Parts: sequence; structure tokens; C-alpha cells
Amino acid sequence: MPQLDFSTFLPQIFWLFVSLSILYLILSRYALPRISDVIEERKDIIAHDIDKAKEYSVDTDKAIEDLNLKISEARSESQQMINNSLLEIKNSNELKKNKLFEDIKSDASAAEKVIYENKDLALKDITNVCEDLSLEMLNNLSIDKIDKKKISNLSNNIN
Repeated sequence: MPQLDFSTFLPQIFWLFVSLSILYLILSRYALPRISDVIEERKDIIAHDIDKAKEYSVDTDKAIEDLNLKISEARSESQQMINNSLLEIKNSNELKKNKLFEDIKSDASAAEKVIYENKDLALKDITNVCEDLSLEMLNNLSIDKIDKKKISNLSNNIN
């Protein structure tokens, strides 16, 4: 093998050193700076994107807080509206109930008045019928005529 021949070993090392040095200079002057620039640009873009993401995250958190605040305000307003509506309904029902009680009370008073009037008429009629009936019975049982005024006086004394 020619690579292991010690007589050509020094020239091979020389040319290896020269070719690696040229390759090093080309890479260090042209290729590596470009790669380095691309890597730096990517780092900058990634850092910029991370900063934007943090800003968006902060904005999102703020928007969520605002939304939660608006939701809580809307809940309190709706609860207040519900309470007001319930109070209005309760007051309205109370007024209707009071009006209904007054109507029932007036109807009951009118009915009681009619009942008492009819009761008095019925009692007078019953009294007259009882007087007539007792007069008739006494007339049938007795020989003498019974005076109707006496029976009326007795009936008035009993009542």
C-alpha cells in the first residue's frame, strides 16, 4: 500500500496539511460566516416570535380578565333585573290579591245583607204562618173563637 510507505510519508503529510489549511480558510472565510449569519437570523426570528407570543399571551390574559369582568357584570345586572321583576310581580300580585279580597269582602257583605233581609222576611212569614196555623188548630180544638191578637201577643213575647 502506498499510503503506508514511509518514503512518501512526509510529502503526504505536507499536502494533507496544505489541503486542510486551504479548506479551513475557505470554510472560515466564506461558508461558516454565512451559516453563522443564517443561524443568528433564525435565533433573532425565534426570539422575536417568542416575544410576540408572550405579548399575545399577555393580551389574551387581559382579554380573558375583561371578558370575565363583563360576564360577572352581566350576571349581576341580570340578577338585579330578575330581582326587580320578582319584586314588581310580587307587588302586582299583592295589589291584585288586596283588590280581590276587597271585592270578596264587599260581595260577602252584600250577600250577608241580603241573607239577613231574607231571614227577617222568612221569620216574619214563618211567624205569620205559625200564628195562622195555631189559630186554626185552636179553633178546631176549642169551642170558642180564639182572638188572633192574643196569639200575636204570645208570639211577640216568645220572640
